[in-house]
Amino acid sequence: MLGDTRANRPVNDPNLSLSQPNYSILGAPAKPEETITLAQVVDGFTYNTQLLYLPKRTFPNALAQLDILRRAANYRARWFVVPDDIDQPIQPYDTLYYQIELAANSYLWGYSFASLSATNPDDEPAETTAADLLVQLVDSCTGVPLWQDFSNAAGSHSDFTSRANPILLTQPRLILAPGLCNVEVSNRTANTINCQFLLHFAEPCRIITEEDRERSWQLGLAGLKGLGR
Repeated sequence: MLGDTRANRPVNDPNLSLSQPNYSILGAPAKPEETITLAQVVDGFTYNTQLLYLPKRTFPNALAQLDILRRAANYRARWFVVPDDIDQPIQPYDTLYYQIELAANSYLWGYSFASLSATNPDDEPAETTAADLLVQLVDSCTGVPLWQDFSNAAGSHSDFTSRANPILLTQPRLILAPGLCNVEVSNRTANTINCQFLLHFAEPCRIITEEDRERSWQLGLAGLKGLGR
């Protein structure tokens, strides 16, 4: 805890003043002069005044689990959207398969989902919500999914009334080498839906080698050839 003084409170009596002889929670004499107070983390969570840090709620407790990553100087934020083209719709009763490539030993720490627009079989505008879709994410290295089964995307969507966005994992998920994640988004309606699944990662900073540049170039060329350009 940042600046937490509860360890100096006498054991078994939380009502006594801290000015009285201090004892740790284990009953041993506390040493305030040796207490280390960590500096406040300065990032987007700090500046977002809309967040409510309510006690005993999931969000502040999950955010506490990110403390080490938020302080790590050798990690940077990396976001991915699936699909990467917002105009790429998911057809009725179809599933979009997508693979994300990122640096090995990255951490997935949050996500959010939005269903943007839809058209019915008559090509007319239709109402849509995140509940119309199912999502799944699997680490290609271990084969372990993020959820036990496909998850209703409504559970990955914030309506902003909770003032807790994005949705945080209870523990950051480590993505091992080769750093590949398989994402599936399934449309379970008769409508054609435009949506995006946003994934938040913390990626280790590393030197980009010539081999990395060449691989990215070849992947880009293969994508253009696939589009017939």
